[in-house]
Amino acid sequence: MKSQLPHHELIARGIIIHNGALLVNRNINAKTGESYCALPGGHVDEGESCAQAFVREVAEELGATAQANDLCFVAESVYAGRHDWDGRRQEVVLYFWATLSSELQVNGDQIVSPESDKNFAWLPLSEIEATNVLPLSFKNWFLAQQQNQSTTLYDFHDATT
Repeated sequence: MKSQLPHHELIARGIIIHNGALLVNRNINAKTGESYCALPGGHVDEGESCAQAFVREVAEELGATAQANDLCFVAESVYAGRHDWDGRRQEVVLYFWATLSSELQVNGDQIVSPESDKNFAWLPLSEIEATNVLPLSFKNWFLAQQQNQSTTLYDFHDATT
């Protein structure tokens, strides 16, 4: 009998590129201490489309307006969770090419977020390969896109096996 996953999540994220850099949220996995970057976006609420969820999340996390354009990649991942209290999780993440319709709030070189636990930054495209951008399937897809290589639309990865 297969073990049940206690958490299934549908997430929408956007690929926002400006001046040769990708907008990312830098974070640390509380369970492993590993530093990583993820793209802006978040969970899809009941009754909203994935594109609407991305736009709402940008407003909440960055105080900015954005547009979700073409769907370009779907990553499905199973992983051990990010906190000591959570178990195995399964995420389906839809990635959209996206644009900002308003300026980000900044303080010097720092992007200001209304949410204190966010740490947004512009990651130069030249540094993506050396940076822990998660999930790895997205990073690999994005690097292939940058090199004009043919890629798939969907990838599944089970990090718990």
